[in-house]
Amino acid sequence: MSTASEPEPPKSPARGRAPHRAWSARRGPAAVLALLGCGACVMLLYDQVAMGYGQPAAPWRTHTKDWLADTPGTSGWVIGAAAILAVLGVYLMVIALTPGGRRRLPMTPPAPSVRAVLDRAGATTLLREAALRTPGVTSARVHVRGRRRARVRVTVAYGEVAAVRAALHEELLAATDRLGLADPPRLRLTAAPAPVRHGNDPHAHGAPAGSEAR
Repeated sequence: MSTASEPEPPKSPARGRAPHRAWSARRGPAAVLALLGCGACVMLLYDQVAMGYGQPAAPWRTHTKDWLADTPGTSGWVIGAAAILAVLGVYLMVIALTPGGRRRLPMTPPAPSVRAVLDRAGATTLLREAALRTPGVTSARVHVRGRRRARVRVTVAYGEVAAVRAALHEELLAATDRLGLADPPRLRLTAAPAPVRHGNDPHAHGAPAGSEAR
């Protein structure tokens, strides 16, 4: 049996307005768009200059012109390509208008001119270490979901599940407060006793670790 709940996050003293999430540099999408635009401009400019010196148009330009002239606008291929381009355009608009950096949790800065963030992977590691420090807990899985919630699942090898869960609650609240986050995540705890092994297994655990806490 297991227990699950959502304890309240630790209440920190008033720190003023919570800092906003830092904007991501978006280097990957910007580099891809810059390379595609640069390549297209170079091809068009080279072909235009060549035509100005009496050279015929490039085959790709002639084929593209003929294909556009012969392909109706109601073609399924054209509609599909237009839909893909529309989705790509919406995606580019979203990443241009949103800060990004969802894996970085804003921290309370030590000074107004300082911006501090904590990576979600680092927060997950720290919370998992805090859970494993709790007596009775032998394994723990932590998943920090966005900036608002952290889910912790532990296995209790010995002791009453309710008592271990209460100690785990206090340990995680203290660990969450030590993270220094501007908006501490809400914790969702799930504690389950270790499975019982029957038979002649020398590593059998014996009786269950505890019962469900009401």
